[in-house]
Amino acid sequence: MKKIFILLLAVTFSSLNAIAEPVNSHAQRTLIVYFSQPENVKLDGVDGVSGASILQKNGQISGSTQYLAQIIQRYTGGELFRIETVTPYPTQHEPLLRYAEQEQRDNRYPELKTKIDNLTDYDRVFIGYPIWWYKMPMPLYSFLQQHDLSGKTLIPFTSHGGSRFSDSLREIKRLQPDARLVTQGLAISRDDVADDGTVTRVGDWLNKLTSVQQ
Repeated sequence: MKKIFILLLAVTFSSLNAIAEPVNSHAQRTLIVYFSQPENVKLDGVDGVSGASILQKNGQISGSTQYLAQIIQRYTGGELFRIETVTPYPTQHEPLLRYAEQEQRDNRYPELKTKIDNLTDYDRVFIGYPIWWYKMPMPLYSFLQQHDLSGKTLIPFTSHGGSRFSDSLREIKRLQPDARLVTQGLAISRDDVADDGTVTRVGDWLNKLTSVQQ
């Protein structure tokens, strides 16, 4: 896995509130699924930080992927669903790295807290995750194995450390062969999540997606 970066967070959650109306008319049929894992970090007196997975700003803690999911939600008006595991992951960075590495080596699929029962309510599903050890986190495998997304449009997004989607798009297609996978996913380096232009970048990406799907 790429090294952890600690950087100042320039994007505030207030900027999300500045987003206006959803960019399209599919809001009621849109689901935004994401896995995001905050970690404990020391602020050391600075106002905001981001690491491999965490964003902390003005006392609020969220994951980098969660932050992107929230931006997408604001633009699309879709519903958010967070993938959570029954057994929590370590919150300290180094133990988390070791745990995730061993989980992949053992090919363990963690049990999820909740399953989505109303998938028929949605036509398109955004799927967000970080890249851990150059792969999707194992909870994503659990999610994709436990849910039938046939006939739906799947739109991936990720916060990564340099490997973009790595092999995750192929894995999503393998696990959901009857879904339509949009390959123009959003891949933002965790170094860039804090940029002032992230909100606009996500909006531009969504507008391009809309034109692609028309």
